[in-house]
Order: sequence, then structure tokens, then C-alpha cells
Amino acid sequence: MDPVSLMHTIAPFLPARYSADLLAIVTFLISTCALIARFWARPKDGSKWLFLYVLINQIAMNGNHAANADDVDAHTGKT
Repeated sequence: MDPVSLMHTIAPFLPARYSADLLAIVTFLISTCALIARFWARPKDGSKWLFLYVLINQIAMNGNHAANADDVDAHTGKT
């Protein structure tokens, strides 16, 4: 379940004050992960950072539609 669907499921059961705070935190988390995913090149297979990279891309909802740093490098010819 993605964070947005989870938020829509939980929000009706919370008081409005807490729901608004939770929405702001979730939005900030998703935006921050999207920004990190944009500039972080994919680690090599077997790297200890690969799990964190995948987690951040999932939170950022980066389902192979956004360009990560390694995708941009591939298109521009940079190494």
C-alpha cells in the first residue's frame, strides 16, 4: 500500500488537527525522498546502500517514470 492510500484510510479516524499534521509530514517525506532519488545514482548490485536506495525510490513513488541521476548520466554520456 502506498503512503497516499494509507493516509486516505487513516485520516477519517483522526481528529482534523492530527490529520492535517500527519498529511504535512507524509507530504514532506515523499517530497524529500523524491528529491534524494532525483540526484542519487543507483548503487551497484550487492552494495549495502541498495536497500536504502530502493526504499527511498518506493517512498518517492518513483516507479521508473522519474529520471534518477544514473538515468540522466546515461542520456548525456557522462560517466
